[in-house]
Amino acid sequence: MQLPLAVSLPDDETFSSFEAGENSGLADFLSALSQSGSRWRDNTAFSSLDNSPLAGVGITGAAGRGKSHLLYAVCHQLAFHQTRHIYLNLREYADWTPVIFDGLERLPYVCLDNIDAIAGIDEWEEALFHFINRMVDNHTSIFIWTSSIGPNHPAFKLPDLRSRLSWGITWQLAGLTDNERLNVLKKRAAQRGMRFSEQALAFLLTHCDRDLPALLTMLDRLDTRSLQEQKKLSVAMIKRELEKE
Repeated sequence: MQLPLAVSLPDDETFSSFEAGENSGLADFLSALSQSGSRWRDNTAFSSLDNSPLAGVGITGAAGRGKSHLLYAVCHQLAFHQTRHIYLNLREYADWTPVIFDGLERLPYVCLDNIDAIAGIDEWEEALFHFINRMVDNHTSIFIWTSSIGPNHPAFKLPDLRSRLSWGITWQLAGLTDNERLNVLKKRAAQRGMRFSEQALAFLLTHCDRDLPALLTMLDRLDTRSLQEQKKLSVAMIKRELEKE
């Protein structure tokens, strides 16, 4: 089995930094699962996975809802408990060939991010289908995947692949409320030691793209500007940064 080079995942995208909102059930499930490591079958909470042909957990939802964050959190926890696993972001499929799946079914955990990136690409869909079949035959691996589209979406052209992806458990991530987005911004600002006012963060939330990744990118830019100007985050500073777009 030839594995790709190790991927460096964001250190700050863990279960503790995930703003769960209505997604707390999924976050708790994934946290408990990854803490269990290879002994997950000992926990009756995961009997539905054990009884399914495929021990699969799908995480679906629109962009910016935290799909990758949860997958990073799983991998961080697996690494902490020294459980063998692999993370692959299929948005990078052009850098690989489909043989990248060969042998991965022997790992305890396989985490595939953004599988919708290969939807409609015949050779990749077939490779993923055959890989899932090998996991089903072995029945030893936990397969966790994310996608912006559901497993039965027609963008996946191979009917048998849609069928396999429907096995296991699929969760649909709910979006965050404005208050929950504001909590994320406060936590990230506090982690960075940023000085800010409630008014400034409220202005950012109402005048920037409400997509969470876009908000956090803007916060990073404001952090840089705040350091350069040696001033706390202000409404005027946000306005100047927005004018650059």
